[in-house]
Amino acid sequence: MFTIDYGTGVVHTVEGDLNDAKATALEGMAYTQKDVRILDDNGAEVLISHWYGVEPSEDDEVLTQIGSYGFYAEWQEGN
Repeated sequence: MFTIDYGTGVVHTVEGDLNDAKATALEGMAYTQKDVRILDDNGAEVLISHWYGVEPSEDDEVLTQIGSYGFYAEWQEGN
């Protein structure tokens, strides 16, 4: 089980593996424009995708782009 923290006070629990959590997080990212964290069942941060409110450059590792508003960087391991 994983918890997705959208950084807005909204959290979503996912029953399944980490890939299920990442797919669910990706679906909700368009509504947040905040860093998104995936937490394990103990509340520890497993992955984070940082939000950047600018157009990505060629060097950026983009997970998803949200129109012209900005992009989320590829998942990074949490603390």
